[in-house]
Amino acid sequence: MSGPLQLIERNALDEHKWDKLVIQTAATVYNQRYYLDILAENWCAVVWGDYQGAMAIPYSVRLGVKGIFTPNFIRSLDWMGEKPIDFSKVEALLRKQFRRGNLNTNESLFSKSSEQVYQAIDTEQEIQIGSQTKRSTKKFEKTGLLIEPISIEEALPVVISELKAKVKSLTLVDFKRFEQLLLNYDRKQCSCYGIRGKELHAAIILIEWNKHVLHIKSGVDEFGKQNGLMHALMYEVIRKAVANEKKFSFEGSFVPSVRQFNVGFGATDRVYYNWKWDNSPWWFNMLLKLKKS
Repeated sequence: MSGPLQLIERNALDEHKWDKLVIQTAATVYNQRYYLDILAENWCAVVWGDYQGAMAIPYSVRLGVKGIFTPNFIRSLDWMGEKPIDFSKVEALLRKQFRRGNLNTNESLFSKSSEQVYQAIDTEQEIQIGSQTKRSTKKFEKTGLLIEPISIEEALPVVISELKAKVKSLTLVDFKRFEQLLLNYDRKQCSCYGIRGKELHAAIILIEWNKHVLHIKSGVDEFGKQNGLMHALMYEVIRKAVANEKKFSFEGSFVPSVRQFNVGFGATDRVYYNWKWDNSPWWFNMLLKLKKS
């Protein structure tokens, strides 16, 4: 394939051609314009030819320095469609336009990328319940409570409460973006389930996309932790997904406790890649640290 390699800002993007690429290439949900528009501070795209191939490039500007970054709540991005024969030209273009980068991709595209993992279950046969999951589901059964569909408005407070407790690096802006993403997402593709007694004790948010069910986030209160509610809730949504011939995907994590929870249902590691580099001016990181302190 021949054609120019361009870096096109979001406001100049051909939305119809972008959306066509996302659908035709079975790209992950994170490549949708809607996802990127809400979660990325800014984004542009590397486009090859007349949108025969492209990739989203989210970026920020700090102290006048432009840097590529993977936004919170986006696991990784795809190169969609045909690739240039010499892909090193894509890397050269990005290094020329940006001073630093921290980009997650679903395949190894750039030099010196490191492997990351997330967990997934593809079929019903892959479900293997660990001892902790078995104990927790038995505790849940003794409560007499039920798993039921709930609204995104009900789920978000429980989920955000747990996120605030566990992920200290998230800011108020991050939470506002997260809420905006899900409150306005297509309700046919975004579903929520919960377990309630006198109040909602556990909730999970899912998005269905291209025959995958993606676990977005979940949350549980102290009662739920003591009574195995999250294990029971996760087990139920996994079984429902694979019974309907959908693959179930967790978000990635190297945190041992999170990974242990995921593999407790039979999930296995899947690899994605992190491309990280820094050619920012010598003074930049020093001033950035001073600004954060």
